[in-house]
Amino acid sequence: MSKITLMGSHSRQFVVSVLLIAFCCERPTSCCEEDEWKSQADLLKLVADRFEEPKDCKSLHRENRIWINRDEQVVILDGYIAQREVPLELFACPAGTKDHEAIVAVFSRAQLVHAGLLAISAQPGSTATFEPFKPAHGTTIRVYVLWPEPDGKIKGTLAQNWIRKSGTKKPMEWDWVFAGSKIYKDEEGKEHYLGDSGELISVSNFTTSTMDVAVKSEQSNANLIFEAFTERIPPKNTPVRLVLTLSDEPPFGASELGPSKENREEPKHLSAKVPENILKLLVAKPVPVPESKSKEIKPAKTQPTTTKK
Repeated sequence: MSKITLMGSHSRQFVVSVLLIAFCCERPTSCCEEDEWKSQADLLKLVADRFEEPKDCKSLHRENRIWINRDEQVVILDGYIAQREVPLELFACPAGTKDHEAIVAVFSRAQLVHAGLLAISAQPGSTATFEPFKPAHGTTIRVYVLWPEPDGKIKGTLAQNWIRKSGTKKPMEWDWVFAGSKIYKDEEGKEHYLGDSGELISVSNFTTSTMDVAVKSEQSNANLIFEAFTERIPPKNTPVRLVLTLSDEPPFGASELGPSKENREEPKHLSAKVPENILKLLVAKPVPVPESKSKEIKPAKTQPTTTKK
């Protein structure tokens, strides 16, 4: 009996394998290209080759691609699209940490982002606490995403528009605040900034978040509230630039999610146009044209024919 069961199991595995192969063969080429694995070095070069450094901004770390402008009160980060179709714990993480559950991965460490926010006068509050729950607080931070279209036109949106509450078609309303993460000192006395482990811009509450939403948002997979708004997000590996700017307004949604909140008006800043001073912070370099296409093939000159009289 056990031998027959084992053979049945193998047969089922074989059928599943065949179906998976068939599915992969049917996938369009563009999908396979989008999922192509790239190293961090390749992605960094891709972004550096595509984006100019922002003008009139001070670099905090050239390789980490992070800049500030105190006059404009902005922190600028370069990165790429990490995920488009996942339940979310984060909107953005440092590259190579939690890319599997974030829409954007940036090349900067979270500790540098913290330093940049301090430099433009943001005030850190504290991360979320539990039992009883208290949401994260601190200066309200608006996060804009900028990216170039294939024709070179610069597009931009508020980061909330790339996130939606699971099972809906509505963008996330809640604002982020500068929670500030925490410093951990190990047995040797060395300090570690905990946000560097991945929790840069969170949508689930962590006690280690540099920035977090000002509402209760659970981390467990069964209770994840937010997911990627796939239809609005460019292809995976697309270079993007994040612009973090201060807001004088209190964070929208500084209370728990609940049924009574479902039908209220969408906050105005979600549908507002991206300010021109923000859009100007991204200048894209021309996309290089393959050599074979850059050279035009001209028809050979022919001598005019003459007829003898």
